[in-house]
Amino acid sequence: MAIKTELNLDPMETQHKIFLAGDMGTGKSSFAASWPGPMFLFDMDKKVRSYRSVEGLSYASYDFSPAGWVEFEKDFRIVQKDVSEGKYKTVVFDSCTAFMDLAMERALQLDPKRSASQGPVWNVHYQIQRNLMEPKFRALLNFKCNIIVIAHLQLQTDQETGAILGAEPLLTGQLSIRVPGYFEEVWLSFSKIKEQKPYYYLRLAPRGYYKARSTMSGIEGVLPYEIANTHQAMMEAYTEGVKRLEKIQAKRTETKAN
Repeated sequence: MAIKTELNLDPMETQHKIFLAGDMGTGKSSFAASWPGPMFLFDMDKKVRSYRSVEGLSYASYDFSPAGWVEFEKDFRIVQKDVSEGKYKTVVFDSCTAFMDLAMERALQLDPKRSASQGPVWNVHYQIQRNLMEPKFRALLNFKCNIIVIAHLQLQTDQETGAILGAEPLLTGQLSIRVPGYFEEVWLSFSKIKEQKPYYYLRLAPRGYYKARSTMSGIEGVLPYEIANTHQAMMEAYTEGVKRLEKIQAKRTETKAN
């Protein structure tokens, strides 16, 4: 085991791993597009136009077919190698919800036990789908660059009353809990209308049915609970938060000394 005694908290030097969930049209892709390039985009949702402002953008899109999955796996290995060689600063996965559909196409091919009348054997195919997807998410976390994984949200409701019980990322089974659990930052995107104009934000703390967290902010609350959904706004908020925390710590030290 390699024991470390120093922790680098400089936001400009740290590689951030962010899982971003939100409803449609709440600025998820716009936030990812504000991150520094060179960038590689796994364009599952076919939204590459949202990234047209990124300097040094490379991307790949996929058809929802078994051949699309094979192409994705080939590209994944190439990007993994390119990241290890320092080619990309940021890798974006947009979105893992569409990634589910791609993985299911492959699962149906791997297990053709289907009946013409009954259709796919879903309990089998969902397990294959999960086994295809989960290792890719874990591998992403080992990329030595910024990682942003985007997901849509689904509401969990009581089947009898229709009452809302919670909101989770739209992922298969336990992946809706396991995948966000791998990430240091789990943020939610949302929008507000002010003077008939939409504004887009990120929520970094739990509220109501929606779960979010930020190890970057920590128990000290370095970051506010809500920030504008750009990389620049995140960095500025973090810098100001660190300065505020340093002043508090300096004042405590001075008080103890007196």
